[in-house]
Amino acid sequence: MKNTIKTFSIFVKPDVSDKTKLDEKSSKIADSIRKFNFASQKPLEEIPNGNSDLIIAVGGDGTFLHSVTSTDFCKTKVYAGVHTGTLGFLQNISPDEVFALIKYIHYEKEIPTRKVLVSSVTVNLTTGTPLHYHSLNEVLIAGRDYSKISFAEYINGELLQNVSGNGITIATNTGDTAYSMNSGGAIDFSNHFQLVCTLLTPILNASYERFIQNPIICSKVSIVPTSSDKLSIIIDGIPKDIDSTQIESVDVSMVDGSNYINKFELETYSKATVIRKKILGYDS
Repeated sequence: MKNTIKTFSIFVKPDVSDKTKLDEKSSKIADSIRKFNFASQKPLEEIPNGNSDLIIAVGGDGTFLHSVTSTDFCKTKVYAGVHTGTLGFLQNISPDEVFALIKYIHYEKEIPTRKVLVSSVTVNLTTGTPLHYHSLNEVLIAGRDYSKISFAEYINGELLQNVSGNGITIATNTGDTAYSMNSGGAIDFSNHFQLVCTLLTPILNASYERFIQNPIICSKVSIVPTSSDKLSIIIDGIPKDIDSTQIESVDVSMVDGSNYINKFELETYSKATVIRKKILGYDS
């Protein structure tokens, strides 16, 4: 991608024990980024709140997701993640590589970026005015306070099954390696325009005698509540304040590559390498 970056913003991981403060380790790394930038021949201007060309998240995956959602999944920005957490699936730059990040941004005409696809989420309401969101990782539709919900699952516009249980997780190609996998979902190496749908603790009763519990891979899924159960919608770990009695359906779609973010990558991205290193724990 052509380097047109002139401004940057830094999002820093908050302190675990006190959310009003910033994580000490992440803050020190953020300060080193500022120091390297200031020492360059043509320093970038730092702009707060993400109103800039380059977004740098310093912390864990939660910090990266916060930086993306706070800047509305902007296609014209470049997102970079510096890893200070534990697993760090999205944060692919180590603290030791901060200088390399600054070098690319300041002195290279082309910078290495990867398009990370984003799903579209539409919550259809009885009021007739739908709510629109994006999801980089996953959408969780579940019973509030771990309660049971009943819903119909439509795949690519066609009814597949009726389900009763705790809910369903709908993961993108990014989120399928973390939350989805831990919920029993599949890991998708094939088509990036796909979602992985995994039921959460489905149960059998007189009304719903059969269901497919295996993960289902598709490009569009619709969830239609079939009872007055209270449900929660959580997108990329953020609960949405929606009156569940007004929800008619939830549509999650990844039909094409029109929704994406540009993510800075120092190395050529390999999903197999990420899983091997982050989950299995070996490099070779």
